[in-house]
Amino acid sequence: MSDLSSPDPNRTVDEPDTAAIVAGRSPVLRAAERLLGIMVAILLMAMMFVTAIDVFGRYLLSRPLPGAFELTEIMLAMIVFIAMPLVCLHRENITVTLITDRLSSRARNLHHAVVSLACGIILAIVSWRLMEHALQLASYGDVTVFLRAPKGPIGYTMSAFTALAALAMLIVTVEHVRLYARLRRARHAGGAANRDA
Repeated sequence: MSDLSSPDPNRTVDEPDTAAIVAGRSPVLRAAERLLGIMVAILLMAMMFVTAIDVFGRYLLSRPLPGAFELTEIMLAMIVFIAMPLVCLHRENITVTLITDRLSSRARNLHHAVVSLACGIILAIVSWRLMEHALQLASYGDVTVFLRAPKGPIGYTMSAFTALAALAMLIVTVEHVRLYARLRRARHAGGAANRDA
């Protein structure tokens, strides 16, 4: 993940920095980002400990940790879905910029707004389908093989964090629309100043 506290050397003079965008977010949103980051860090540490204990027990004591594989599967899934809103908010999605790098700052912001909105809609649909599937799993009383952990709540959690990712993409969409409007006003103001001169 890139460092959002340092300026982007590739941006043009009239294009606002990502760090400035993140810094301008509300304290509530920044607190939510920190909370998500802490949750991901805790799960990563837990997964590391489970793996280490399982390997230690398996190869040194011939007693592997019961249910370690299922625990790792569940925690990995949780890490992916909890991190998704963070990735969206910090615009760390994988992108191909062969064409967009040649666009002006205004056109890039408009493009980002449209793509972010489309991604938000798609994530909302994915969240809805995950919820439908989780409800089915809960109605069947489906559980994991070894730990007998119910799958319904796991599905609900995945659906909830996917919905948060959709909301994050909508927030990014609004930010890009505002940047587009700001750049457009600056361009018009600059043109008017040049005419007056």
